[in-house]
Amino acid sequence: MNRPQTPIPIDRLRDRISELELQQKVDQQELAVSDALLSGVERMQAARTRTEVLAVVSHTLKEAVCAEQVFIIGDGAEAFFGKHKISNEVLYPPDHVTSGPITDDVMNWLKRRRNIRSVADLALPAPLPGLIGEGGSLLSAPFHREGGQIIALVCAHSDVGFFTSEHMRILRRLTDLVAHALRSIRLDDRHEVLASVVEYTDVPVMLIEPHQDGGKIVYVNGAFETMTGFNWQDMAGQRFQGSLPTPSPERLALRYSFQSGQPGRFMVWNKRKTGQKFLNEITLAPIRHRDGTLRYMLATHADVTEHIERQREIRVLEQRLETAMEAVSNAILVIDAQGETTYLNSAMTALFDRLSLGDLAPSEAGMTLFRHCETSADGQIECDDGAAFLLRAFRSSEGGKVITATDVTEMKEAKRILKERAVAMDSTAEGIAIADRTATLSYANPAFAKLFGASDPATIIGRKWCAAFAEEDVSRLGTDVRPKVEATGSATIEMRAPLPDGIRSFEVSVTAIDDEKRIIVAHDITDRLEYQAARANLDQKLQQFEKNESIGRLAAGVAHDFNNLLAVINGHAALLNSRTPAEKVELYAGRINEASSRAAKMINRFLDLGMSSDTKNMIDLRTLMTESEDLLRSVVSAETTFSLHMEDREMEMLCFPSELLRVALNLVQNAQDALDGAPGDIRQSLCHKAGADLVELDMQVGVIDPDVSYARYTVADSGSGIPPDVMSHLFRDHYSTKGQRGSGIGMMAIAEIIADHEGAIRIDTELGRGTTIEIYLPLSDLHMAQVGDSEIGSVRLDKKLILVVDDDAPVGESIAAYLERLGAEVSVCIDPKEALEIIKEDPGLWSLIVSDYNMPGLNGGQLAKSARETDPDLPFLIVTALARKLSDPNLNDDVIAGLLAKPVDLNALAHLIERHAREMPKE
Repeated sequence: MNRPQTPIPIDRLRDRISELELQQKVDQQELAVSDALLSGVERMQAARTRTEVLAVVSHTLKEAVCAEQVFIIGDGAEAFFGKHKISNEVLYPPDHVTSGPITDDVMNWLKRRRNIRSVADLALPAPLPGLIGEGGSLLSAPFHREGGQIIALVCAHSDVGFFTSEHMRILRRLTDLVAHALRSIRLDDRHEVLASVVEYTDVPVMLIEPHQDGGKIVYVNGAFETMTGFNWQDMAGQRFQGSLPTPSPERLALRYSFQSGQPGRFMVWNKRKTGQKFLNEITLAPIRHRDGTLRYMLATHADVTEHIERQREIRVLEQRLETAMEAVSNAILVIDAQGETTYLNSAMTALFDRLSLGDLAPSEAGMTLFRHCETSADGQIECDDGAAFLLRAFRSSEGGKVITATDVTEMKEAKRILKERAVAMDSTAEGIAIADRTATLSYANPAFAKLFGASDPATIIGRKWCAAFAEEDVSRLGTDVRPKVEATGSATIEMRAPLPDGIRSFEVSVTAIDDEKRIIVAHDITDRLEYQAARANLDQKLQQFEKNESIGRLAAGVAHDFNNLLAVINGHAALLNSRTPAEKVELYAGRINEASSRAAKMINRFLDLGMSSDTKNMIDLRTLMTESEDLLRSVVSAETTFSLHMEDREMEMLCFPSELLRVALNLVQNAQDALDGAPGDIRQSLCHKAGADLVELDMQVGVIDPDVSYARYTVADSGSGIPPDVMSHLFRDHYSTKGQRGSGIGMMAIAEIIADHEGAIRIDTELGRGTTIEIYLPLSDLHMAQVGDSEIGSVRLDKKLILVVDDDAPVGESIAAYLERLGAEVSVCIDPKEALEIIKEDPGLWSLIVSDYNMPGLNGGQLAKSARETDPDLPFLIVTALARKLSDPNLNDDVIAGLLAKPVDLNALAHLIERHAREMPKE
């Protein structure tokens, strides 16, 4: 049976329902808080950055504790990598601007949990009042990070007493969640940054997982691939020890360091992927867990091949420097700031011994020299053996000391010598001066000062050295001296200086000391020039006397031979009359012609001896010898056999014919004198020789040029020969062994003549057997017109129009008559200017011009040149008694066709005309 329920009182029921509703409300609030916290945890775990975590915290607090404002305050760096930023700020919201800095006072106030019911009742540290407002309530809780810094969560509400203890409990729970979330974010950031740094650094990095079999490579970065060519795929899983080359002591040390987990630096040879070897510097660093156990070994690599090579080169250079320092004569000592000797060369060690400092330590001995250098006026020190050294000392920037010593013994001696020389220069009679490039004096000795009329050299310093000399001579310095000094370093010139005792002549030499300085030496040569002038005058008179004596000796012989020729001419001329048979006329005329030709040649050669030799002339030496044969024979006695042999070959040279004739005449006279009145032989010869065949011969005078052709003129006698003592003096000025019997010009004069012709002399003599003198004369490349024997004969000059120009009418008419006999049409003109006008009136008319050379108003050479300007192809033949003495530049192959000597060989003239003449123009 059911007992009836006792009804619950209404009041209790209401209270019960109120309790249930209140509990339900509390449960709902707790559920909402739990949901908010759970949601916040989930969102924190999903957050990737610190800012996202802080945003979740702010949102969660607003939901869980109903805060109107949430601020997160702390160190902005969050002790990243253990480094404090030492700067507090509002971490969230990130864009919030405070009225002032978050000071240490604020952070100290926030170190404790706070539940402030009324903010207005408290004096909060600035800038918190401006941050959360002047009224309402505040709730805050701190938490500590690993680095020791504080982060505070601050909640604010505008109502006073809004936050409860439950709100504080929720805030405390949330701080633990935030600390964990931030720790995770920070670790992730750290790992990400580390990975980025390692991956993109220029340093090759390798990460090895320790292993008993040598360690396993788990990572290499891009820089390692760049250095070796091996990438991560090539190296991952490889044994670290196995990646190195063959064992070495350095590798064994590296293995020990790796196995023991100790840091170290090692240098081993390694190979790139290409097989190229390189020197690898490996630095090991252990990475450990929190408990100290080894987790990884970090290996950084570096290619130090070039670095080591540079170090080796530096060591080599240092060794060379030390060697060079040892090689220098200077003594060197270096002492560091601590007083220790860092460098000492052998020269300094030797100096210590010479100064009796060898028993001291090098640094102590060096300090002795250092102190001496500081107290000495000139820095010099003398050794016991008299040697002198110049000391120099200075302090280095590091506080050390450097001492050097230079041996100045020779320098001091040189200074003494220079001083003595300076005294000698001041006392010498020669003027000596030093000037710059502008001729300005910087030094002059007393003798040079006298050129200016000064007794004190100091008074002329700064003046032009050349101001002491005549202006006419000074004007030649620019052309005769300066260019030569610039080119060769020195030059010499004769200059005159007007002095109180008259004009004196000086030989002035200018020598370059360097680019700027010149030394000038003026030597008075007045007396020498006067002596030379007197000597030259005496020599000239002596030579003229010798020439006159020689001519006088010849005169008798020439007169005798000339009279014989005249007798032939007169005798045969007397036989020519109307009764002379025709066959005899030609015979007598030929003999007269031959005798007159010989007489003319003899007189010409005799006259040559008396003429001066002002100019050289082109001559065939065979002609000279042929025409001189009668003249030379006249000085030979009747008991002497005299002969002349010549090659049938042209031997032309530019010479002074009269000088060469004098040489030949005097050599023949000397040969005749060598016979001493006894019967004997004098043999002459003239032949052609190549210079290359003569270079091995010893010449007493001159030098043979192997590239030149020579004529060898030889005079040999069968006389007594030349004694050796006479040979040694043979070419001495005016030396003679004949006394009054001598008749020649002397071998010295002969040598001078041959030297003037760039020839040479060779003498071969033997006592009792005779002497042979060989004269070598250089031949010319120019040639005179010649007619060979084979060409001599009858020629015809028909259709040839010839103009003969000669101021001597009979000579011109005789040539014209001969040419007309051969068929030529000939006109004669005695005025060369009129002849030139005739040629210009009708160029191309004349076949050939025959002209004398020596004519008034216009000579033959000038006529030929002027005529060929109008008629370039007009042939010219020049005939003259001066053929051997002409050096006219117009008389060359480009202007004239030939040159003939007077008396002209008419047959040779005819053949030359036949060879060169043009045909007469057709009418």
